Amino acid sequence: MLINNAGVFAPKPFLEVEETDLDHFWNVNLKGTYFTSQAVIPQMKRQQNGSIINIGTVLVDHALDGFPATAPITSKGAIHSLTRQLAAEFGKENITVNTIAPGIIRSPLQDKIGVQDADSLAGLHLLNRIGETHEIAEAAYYIASASFVTGETINVAGGHTIGHAI
Repeated sequence: MLINNAGVFAPKPFLEVEETDLDHFWNVNLKGTYFTSQAVIPQMKRQQNGSIINIGTVLVDHALDGFPATAPITSKGAIHSLTRQLAAEFGKENITVNTIAPGIIRSPLQDKIGVQDADSLAGLHLLNRIGETHEIAEAAYYIASASFVTGETINVAGGHTIGHAI
């Protein structure tokens, strides 16, 4: 099993993004996922079994005004597409490939991007709270053991992608 979790994320307005910014997100997020997967798939093919879980974001399919992050989000969108393509290419060899797309999860990331109180973002989720890291781990455990689930993006987002409370 492989979980492609390494990644970088930082907001920056679209018109201020420079080529070096874009390269940074694409090199770490997409190329890291791509080449790490490429390194483990030969062994998975030999054993005729394997599970790859990529970490994306709900923001790929549910953009937020006031949170300018086109550069990292496009790199995560590429990961969502990579998931589907790898699932198609290696499914016949009993290799599943899926993406977990988290909502706001309590982690050091919020502080790094300038959010002082992560709980202030709870209203973005219908459950009116932010997620915890163990909830992502639970989803990863399920996906890793679900042998008939492949090519899917599983949102772990407290309802973030389907609606908002007012």
